Amino acid sequence: MQVTYGKGFEVAKNAPVKVKFRETVLAAQNEMQTMIDSGMVESALEDCTLKHYFTPKDEKYGCSTYAREIFLPKGSFVIGKIHRHQHLNFISKGKVKVFTEFGEKYFEAPCTFISEVGLKRAVYAEEDTLWTTVHLTEFEKESDLDKIENEVISPSYDEMGLLASTANLPKLTAQGVSA
Repeated sequence: MQVTYGKGFEVAKNAPVKVKFRETVLAAQNEMQTMIDSGMVESALEDCTLKHYFTPKDEKYGCSTYAREIFLPKGSFVIGKIHRHQHLNFISKGKVKVFTEFGEKYFEAPCTFISEVGLKRAVYAEEDTLWTTVHLTEFEKESDLDKIENEVISPSYDEMGLLASTANLPKLTAQGVSA
């Protein structure tokens, strides 16, 4: 699968600060899962309810619109998935603190914003929050959620051509950059 990104993405996609964030968020995700698996902390996932909405496929454009609405209880900390495409986000209720490779941001309802290609978020819900993401997709049914996931979510940074470890950054030498 070949993905084309916007102008400037190639230059900035593996900046050291971004790679460091990716490395950190993946380590945090692994540590959270280990703590949940060992019983040290309780998973909040069952309290984060998810609803799915679909429009019929538009024949003119050849796609349908899929919206995923999640409820994040106050005090929950959630790490999301890696997004293959830019997409719209709506926060219709609540307030969150969001950490990404693009920096730390606060969002408070009502608000609308765009997620970047390759984005993975760590989110802390400061209030009960209702967050909706909207994606264009070739599928239009809840029974196709696995196919939609494959279409809009990347299983790894590597598949996106993004580095996830600072150990993989090119090294500067007196002669220039080495691999």
